[in-house]
Amino acid sequence: MLPFPVVIFDFDGTLCATQEAILYTFKQAFEQKGLVPPAEDVIKKAIGTGGNLSEMLPLLHPPLQGPQNEQELQDWVLHYRHIYDTDGGRLTTLFHGAQELLPYLQQLGIACVVISNKGQRAIEDALTRFGLRQYFELIIGDNPQVPLRKKPHPMAYQQVIQPRYPHVSAEQVLMVGDTDADLFFANNAGLSSCWAAYGYGAEETCRAANPSYTIHSLEQLYAIVAPDVP
Repeated sequence: MLPFPVVIFDFDGTLCATQEAILYTFKQAFEQKGLVPPAEDVIKKAIGTGGNLSEMLPLLHPPLQGPQNEQELQDWVLHYRHIYDTDGGRLTTLFHGAQELLPYLQQLGIACVVISNKGQRAIEDALTRFGLRQYFELIIGDNPQVPLRKKPHPMAYQQVIQPRYPHVSAEQVLMVGDTDADLFFANNAGLSSCWAAYGYGAEETCRAANPSYTIHSLEQLYAIVAPDVP
């Protein structure tokens, strides 16, 4: 019997290498508004938090902080997403092993899910472009039409994923992600967790989440999800 009938993947830094796409899009977003972009290491630190745009943008541009600036913040979010969806996303690449792993999991009967704080359209566009969309039963991104609390809050698991797989216990669900937001999402939902240490998360905060497993490449996931399969 397979230990994890359901595997949930984060997107950025876990399935896809998106750092160059994100860096490019932030740079363009600031320059198109007549502003000097933040330093690259500052943007990388924000990416490593695993937060969504509404959380990262005020870190990178403090005038967006505070409830009085909510409308301007949302304008920035839309501005960023337009650039990413029409230009920046082309810089996204798959991590090595993804194209072999996902059909293998499907062949074993393991249900795969994507959950990300990234915009829904950007996730679906990338998975379609790489020919991987058909391997995921659920794709949960930042979607204003389906308002859900973002990771690490367990709302998406409780309201969307768990009802889809009612006969699978939380311990039989494996969350694979590269940031502490992913790992604490797993903890908060009672899931098993796997830290993708090759991604963008900060080592100190990720280790503090006490992941059940740690991998340094997607190939190392085989031994965790199918330990007895030759």
